[in-house]
Amino acid sequence: MINYCLVNSIPHSYVKCLPGSDLISSAQDALDLVGGCGEYEVSRLLIPEGCLSEDFYDLKTGLAGEVLLKFSNYRIKAAAVIPTDMVGKGKFYEFALETNRGRDFRIFSDLPKAMEWLIQD
Repeated sequence: MINYCLVNSIPHSYVKCLPGSDLISSAQDALDLVGGCGEYEVSRLLIPEGCLSEDFYDLKTGLAGEVLLKFSNYRIKAAAVIPTDMVGKGKFYEFALETNRGRDFRIFSDLPKAMEWLIQD
């Protein structure tokens, strides 16, 4: 089970995955996080470094698409912190560029920038 907590922030609070717990490795894990957002009545999610399974970075598995689809379907604004060396691998780089053009999911290389974007309107 993915562990998470509520982070009270102004102007928007958000749910934060806790590193060291299970990794996001299935669409069900994404739904569990959506449920956590519902539990705290927030629509924002922070995924710090170390919370995504290796399958997320391998686009052939379809996991990244499934996870983003769940967040999108439930209107969850999500920020993921992913090390630069992981973003630069193969097709995932193109995926990262494309998702960062959108408004609902962004990939960041450092936590403060991810948090700043997440609490913006």
